[in-house]
Amino acid sequence: MNQIEVVPALPSQPGAELPPHAHAPFDLEDERQLAHPDEKLDNDSEDEKDLKLDASELRAQDEKELQNGHVVIRDGHDIARYVVSTQDDGDPALTFRSFVIGSGLTALAACINQILFSYFYKPVSVSFDSVFLVLIAYVLGVAWSKALPTRASVERRFPKQASWLAPMIHFINPSHHFGLKEHAVASIMSTSSGNGAEAVQVFAAERLYYTSHSSKAVAILTVFSASIFGYGIVGLMRSIIIHPSQMVWWKSLPMVSIYQTLHRDPQGMNRRRMKMFAFTSIGAFIWEPFASYIWPWVNGISIPCLASMHAPTKSRTVIKNIFGGANSNEGQGILSVSLDWQYVTSKYMSLPLIQQANSWVGILISYIMCLALYYGNAWGAKHLNFMSTSLFNEKTGKTYNQTGVFNSENHLDVAALERIGLPRLTATNIWYNLVAMMAIGALFTHIILFYGKQIVQNVKEARQGSETDPHYIAMKQKYKQVPMWWYLAILAVGFALGMTAVCIGHTTMTWWSYIVALGLGLIITPFSLILYGLLGTSVSTNNISKMLAGAILPGRPVANLYFAMFSHEVTVLAVFLAEDMKLAQYLKIPWQTMFVLQTYGSLLGAVLNYVMMDTIVTHKREILLDPTGSQIWSGVSVQSLNSNAVTWSLAKYVYTFKNNGYGIIPLGLLIGAAIPVIHWFLAKRYTKIGPFTTSKIVTPVILVNANVTYAGSTSVWTSRILTGIFSQWYMRLRNPAWFGRYNYIVGGGLDAGAKVMMFILTFAVNGGGGKEYNFPTWWGNPKTSTKQYADYCGTG
Repeated sequence: MNQIEVVPALPSQPGAELPPHAHAPFDLEDERQLAHPDEKLDNDSEDEKDLKLDASELRAQDEKELQNGHVVIRDGHDIARYVVSTQDDGDPALTFRSFVIGSGLTALAACINQILFSYFYKPVSVSFDSVFLVLIAYVLGVAWSKALPTRASVERRFPKQASWLAPMIHFINPSHHFGLKEHAVASIMSTSSGNGAEAVQVFAAERLYYTSHSSKAVAILTVFSASIFGYGIVGLMRSIIIHPSQMVWWKSLPMVSIYQTLHRDPQGMNRRRMKMFAFTSIGAFIWEPFASYIWPWVNGISIPCLASMHAPTKSRTVIKNIFGGANSNEGQGILSVSLDWQYVTSKYMSLPLIQQANSWVGILISYIMCLALYYGNAWGAKHLNFMSTSLFNEKTGKTYNQTGVFNSENHLDVAALERIGLPRLTATNIWYNLVAMMAIGALFTHIILFYGKQIVQNVKEARQGSETDPHYIAMKQKYKQVPMWWYLAILAVGFALGMTAVCIGHTTMTWWSYIVALGLGLIITPFSLILYGLLGTSVSTNNISKMLAGAILPGRPVANLYFAMFSHEVTVLAVFLAEDMKLAQYLKIPWQTMFVLQTYGSLLGAVLNYVMMDTIVTHKREILLDPTGSQIWSGVSVQSLNSNAVTWSLAKYVYTFKNNGYGIIPLGLLIGAAIPVIHWFLAKRYTKIGPFTTSKIVTPVILVNANVTYAGSTSVWTSRILTGIFSQWYMRLRNPAWFGRYNYIVGGGLDAGAKVMMFILTFAVNGGGGKEYNFPTWWGNPKTSTKQYADYCGTG
């Protein structure tokens, strides 16, 4: 596990007032100041030495694990004890105030998920970030609590009417204090509504590429069924993937930091962190219009591109393919630097270093292989675009006419296929699919071989009731568990709704294939949840779903889309829901309250996400169908979704070794599964190879990042790597006190400022409100309609 050096905190005591550093502990002087606010301490006090000694004793006298009084965090147990406070504020969680604010933000979240934070229609893939909703919820909650009267004020001003008026007022506005748990409840409700945003894209592909499609009612039923089915799986597995300390769920740590910074302020010790949050938020808010609208060149600063501006066209094309990356499907973006924080994000300030280091190896492989396959003319690569997720005609090289090979029922017309020809993929897209399949195989064997014993131990502890996580113990002592039958009921409802959608909609699936799809999801989901809980990353399992669908439902691309949603998207949704459940454990939100919130949010979100998707696809249809897209809007993800569905539905024609086919892609599953086995035997034989510890190699993480530059905008990867190095290596090791206090809050502040401004720009100038307003062309915002890319990297 990653090592994070932070300042030690005393173990939490029941009922004790703990310091506000939610994500990280505090230094020894701060700790003594809490108990003795009037006492001035020096760095050489005996108490401080005693605290250091206590910490070293807790660390089994291992001197290497203490550096200048700072505890080195090595695993999830240390995170649970030293990084996240076990304090329970004891304030109410689900109130009328939090429910109304959360419901209102749910509608906003549906909009944000579809066109802003999910980036499904953007050239850069960025995971959903809830910090924007957290800040909006805080502002609304504080305003509500201050503006409306409370029970005490009514009893004081209207004593005669107090008997009937006071309870009503108290129900509407419990107090002038908007508590941490109310805040978290409102935010989590809204983020739960966005968990189905990705599943909705199946219907976007259906709307864009097929003549017939399912009704709105069927679409909403389908998304909701997938959401709550994934939730049911998480609930059944909660003792393994939520309760244990080893399951850190790293991306939740910045959110814990923000919540507790905003709500806990004993002795004013949080003021510095609040100021840091304010400064970084304001700075990012001011900078974002320049980075994304006025001066987009800074999203892809490339010295080689600038140096080659007057080179011959052929040379510039090669330079573009290697170093260009500001625009969608432009190039590999090697050494390009992005200063647009909306794409960099705080994710790389929170993920453990072991995860990031493995991902860097994968990115290097991606750079090498994408270029090698294209310039090596693998699968006739040079006859097609260098990068694209679209389908191309094998005879003409133009965009493939898929509607011509499928009839009105979305079934294959073999005669038309022979006449039109087979669809072809770019070499980079083939590499993406091959490595995605390898990553799936590696996921299974790596989890079993390297984490199998740990999972078995978690199961034993859950059965014996001997869990050691302090946060789970604190919750267990105070709150009722959700009965297992609740989750079984959720699974039953999700199954029934999905079966109804399959039977009455234009899914072209059979009832038994629906059961197979859910069974596949039940097998895959535990492995993805374990990897994400341990390392903060997951493996896309979409390809194995599509491969199986192609085998049992040949010639049916729409059925392939639905099959993959019921298996793969269930896994994706389970990850989102599990992350919120871990956040709730850190913040001590009652389990039964979370059950109600997430179920309600998923239902409301299913409706709203579909409505927003329908609006975007209607207004941006042409650009979403364009193989290249623009710097603002791109259909790369929807195109990829559809391309995979079409090719896998034609598996017996496409995925073979005949006629330059893609038979290597299905074999990737077995190749990937074999790699961790070889790694495991190697780790048993050699503890270290040179400076590298063999057990810290995580093959699924390497593979899942070994195809990230296959499409879209790639100029952000250098900035993401540099952010991870600066935060998780330099600041963590050289400035652990600063890292402990400010790392996560700085990341959250930068996210907050950038996302708030992007929300404004999306509706004001980027076409979210219907009409798009382009900024005047100048050197920092070159005209891109003639393929003069924003980073000056040649012509297309």
